[in-house]
Order: sequence, then structure tokens, then C-alpha cells
Amino acid sequence: MNKKILPAAGIIIVAIILIAINELTELTFIKDYALILIIAGMLLGVWLTKLSVKSKEKND
Repeated sequence: MNKKILPAAGIIIVAIILIAINELTELTFIKDYALILIIAGMLLGVWLTKLSVKSKEKND
């Protein structure tokens, strides 16, 4: 698996969730913490990539 897919997917999923929350609600914390949440999504994707690589190495 390409190591860039999961971090990119994390960013895309978090961005879609933030856009949906921003459009459908009147919450203001989304505007304040959007960048932090997008970066957290990317880091989650990086962590999942490392976890899957370790799992594949362990099984081989």
C-alpha cells in the first residue's frame, strides 16, 4: 500500500466532516480549531500507516 494514502484519507475525511458541521450547524469552535483538527487527521493517518506496516512485517 502506498504510504501516502492513509494520511491523505485522514485529511480528506476530517475536512469533509468539518465542512458538513460548518454548513449544518451554528457551532463556532469549528472555525477556531479547523487547522488543528485537519493536522490531527493527517497524523492519525500516518500512525495508521506505521501500524499497518508493522503488522505486515510481523506476519511475514
